[in-house]
Amino acid sequence: MTKVDVAIVGAGPVGSTLAALLAKAGLSVCVFERDTDVYPLPRAAHLDAETLRTLRQIGAWSDEPDWSIVNEGMDFLTADKQLLIRMTATLDSDHTAPPSNLFHQPSLDRLLRARATTFGATLLVAHDVVAIDETDHGVLVTARNLAGESVSVEAAWVIGCCGARSFTRRFLGTGQVDLDFDEPWLVVDVLLNEPDPDTPRRTLQVCDPARPHTIVPMPGRRRRFEFMLLPGEDPESIDRPEVIAELMAPYLDADRATVERSAVYTFHGLIANDWRRGRVLLAGDSAHQMPPFLGQGMCSGIRDALNLSWKLAAVVKGAQESLLDTYQPERSPHVRAIVESAVGFGRVICTLDADEAAGRDAMMLAARANDPTDRGGAPMPRLAGSPLVTDEGGYVVSDGRVGAAIFDDVLDGRWCIVVASDSSLSTDHRMLVESLGGLVLVAEPGTVTARILDHTDSDVVVVRPDRIVMGHGAAALETLRDAVIRFGLA
Repeated sequence: MTKVDVAIVGAGPVGSTLAALLAKAGLSVCVFERDTDVYPLPRAAHLDAETLRTLRQIGAWSDEPDWSIVNEGMDFLTADKQLLIRMTATLDSDHTAPPSNLFHQPSLDRLLRARATTFGATLLVAHDVVAIDETDHGVLVTARNLAGESVSVEAAWVIGCCGARSFTRRFLGTGQVDLDFDEPWLVVDVLLNEPDPDTPRRTLQVCDPARPHTIVPMPGRRRRFEFMLLPGEDPESIDRPEVIAELMAPYLDADRATVERSAVYTFHGLIANDWRRGRVLLAGDSAHQMPPFLGQGMCSGIRDALNLSWKLAAVVKGAQESLLDTYQPERSPHVRAIVESAVGFGRVICTLDADEAAGRDAMMLAARANDPTDRGGAPMPRLAGSPLVTDEGGYVVSDGRVGAAIFDDVLDGRWCIVVASDSSLSTDHRMLVESLGGLVLVAEPGTVTARILDHTDSDVVVVRPDRIVMGHGAAALETLRDAVIRFGLA
């Protein structure tokens, strides 16, 4: 029987990213995917700079125009197209990753699977997992292929990345916290028959009480339209070519485009109660679901993968299993805050009462008249809740360059301490970092390392392998020392 360090259920973006990160770290990985190939049509559409940096870490990013485009931001409009809010995602010249990006998911899925197998992961497509059984030595995962034959793999650890209807979550027997948001929307992806000489670069949220809707500029000749179903509407009656053409008509003539895909989805706000039982864990949609109004669903799943990957790699290589007990306490409150923000935006967008919408519009238009400044993107919460982060830490380290190199390429998933000078770090602390296989970088003027220190009041910043700042100064160094001892990291 085949034995591996980690078995992953599901080869979507989260499962494939996790597989690539783990295989790159030297672990043996087997991924089970029930479908025969990647889903051929777009589903997820947006990712942020943090997610792009993770994809770039495993060589799974492309800025080719048919593959991805930079999104300049999001406009919230009234029914008659007055601007309520403008959120602008500005790329600072000091950074290398655009803050907001729109991409073609089938292309990403293929590249992620290719990168995972290049690093050494085994991908078993058309293998539907039918049983997960804990044993004395690990976890037995049994799948059935298209011929009806059973294939079993024994893994030290199993991660369920198997989506909203997660088989792995059912195995754990955990319930979900429902944030009381269940709204059906029609999602339509179209392919323009001719290139658009004036490709839009902003997402539009049209807060029309007659029918809230969203327009997303996708890469290449693609566009996405999303229309909220009204109370009592039948999904089958709205998902028809003539209805879709009528809904798109204010923005696009039906004869200018071909519908690639249309489907009705119910947007939820859900968080699993338990993300781990023994040697089985959850990530991505298996652990949480959110409405798409902030474009953070897939991003949050890839944050799960990055957080979990360095901890799993450390445990497989000898660290204490209790290190994995920090996964849910860090990730669950973080993702819940994002889900709650997305639900909050959704409640604003999904207002159907005309009088309530008029009051909302009047208030927001008055606020914009008083302060027409564009807003930035929705701020990300900090990580907290574990002994691996101090009160001052928990945020993603800055992006940029060190000389000619991209800072993330220098880090390459390692522990790092950025210091003002060689004298900022004692010999003991320098040896501590070396024992972790990490690196010490002395800040250089005009580079990201200087900006990292400028963000704090300290001459020392400790950065984890997932690019999360553990903390600053002496407190962070002691937190690092305590973590090494507590979890056997070195």
